[in-house]
Amino acid sequence: MRMPRSHGNSGRAGRAARSAAVALLLLLGLAFLPGPARAETTVRLQITADKAAIYLEPDSRSPVLETLSQGAIVRLSSAIKFRTNWFYVIFVSSRSGRTLAGYVFDGFVRKLDSTLRVVNLTPGEGEIEIVDPKEIDLTGEPMPKMEWGKTKTGILRAEGRPLAREVTGDLELLSYNRNLLGKKCLLAYVLNDEKLVAVRLHLLEKYADKNRYIADYKKIRDFLNEKVGEPRYDNVVWRDQADAEKTEDWGRALSSGGVSLSSEWVFRSTGLRLSLTGKNNEVLFVAEANSIKAKIPASF
Repeated sequence: MRMPRSHGNSGRAGRAARSAAVALLLLLGLAFLPGPARAETTVRLQITADKAAIYLEPDSRSPVLETLSQGAIVRLSSAIKFRTNWFYVIFVSSRSGRTLAGYVFDGFVRKLDSTLRVVNLTPGEGEIEIVDPKEIDLTGEPMPKMEWGKTKTGILRAEGRPLAREVTGDLELLSYNRNLLGKKCLLAYVLNDEKLVAVRLHLLEKYADKNRYIADYKKIRDFLNEKVGEPRYDNVVWRDQADAEKTEDWGRALSSGGVSLSSEWVFRSTGLRLSLTGKNNEVLFVAEANSIKAKIPASF
């Protein structure tokens, strides 16, 4: 059952709202910590293929948001290259006129800006996989309160200069490497008109046992179900339904692209999404939250 809205006369609703806020803060690590200085970039990409699909996830089997024609211009939304050959981009939909975000195959675009500097999110072949990763701790002290609309100045004052800065149309992204909840992550603040409208969090750790990704995903999902309420959707998509019966092999299925998991919640002014996908023995675990009332939502 979805959590009821507060009508101003219920202490229980007030406590529920605070619990939900804490849940989101814990998950996305919205505590301001000092960070290192890094280079800044602004990048545009042009579609070079006759047709290029923009996908919801960095996977050609995921839903297509829109298909763009040769010559169309998109803007790089992250200096991170996902799964070796996918760019996360922002573009204006020719159908709806809205600004959307999705993934495009890097072979279908070329850079128009000489400042392009891409960081590969996928761990290198020589990187050691973690055999016994730490458990995600969702019981720690509540993070400082963070509200949508936080100014860029306030974020920079608290966080320091970002690892990367990208300006894409009306949006600006500030990215930081962070240790959050005992995990190495990439944290990106998404700004519109220099005010916070969304946050993206990518797990950077590489697990030897791919089942641990699924365990972490379920732990966070169950935590949010308890604190926020039932998700708007909770999807597990199998390429081969027969694999679903082999629970001990779910991790292998995940890393080979045989299964993907995603959940989405909406609570008051915030949308929250978890996504867990894999391919070629690589796994991408992402959490994203944004302001529902923002002029340009990140991807909801």
